[in-house]
Amino acid sequence: MPRPETEILVDLAIASIDALSPSRRPVRLLDLGTGSGAIALALQHARPDAQVDAVDASADALVVAEANARRLGLPVRFAQAHWLDGAAGGYTVIASNPPYIAADDPHLPALKHEPSSALIAGADGLDDIRQIVQNAPDHLAESGWLLLEHGHDQAAAVRQLLETRGFAEVQSRDDLAGIQRCSGGIWRTVK
Repeated sequence: MPRPETEILVDLAIASIDALSPSRRPVRLLDLGTGSGAIALALQHARPDAQVDAVDASADALVVAEANARRLGLPVRFAQAHWLDGAAGGYTVIASNPPYIAADDPHLPALKHEPSSALIAGADGLDDIRQIVQNAPDHLAESGWLLLEHGHDQAAAVRQLLETRGFAEVQSRDDLAGIQRCSGGIWRTVK
């Protein structure tokens, strides 16, 4: 079960898929940094007609994700990779809950249940998001969406990264507390 913040990302991904493919045509989805597989599995459950791929750099995380997929009987395809390295193209939606915590964040000592590599992304917490935003267009279908979970104070910076890269319809969504926690944009090669 995804965390509440991640549920917003999953809901946004499903809404994007439904808007792009209202006829329930098969779509391709990619979950970057899948961890336990919560995003990929929720998307596969919501859209059984979709091809869902999930990648993570951690072999240990993939063992957990694959076990969860088997337990739930969901045909998600898993691969070990660093973000988009070796990924195919043509994805309708790329969704990610990447590390987004700054290296000196005072909340880090309380976050002991996950490895630091799954949490910290450079001095401002945006290193991994920058890399994903830069490289995602090469892997998106025409009018495909890139959707990212981020920190409570990063929405404006993430929207700026997306707009600077050339994404359209850039927007953020609030979590249940009214804090913008997910941002995304659509990639159009025909402008």
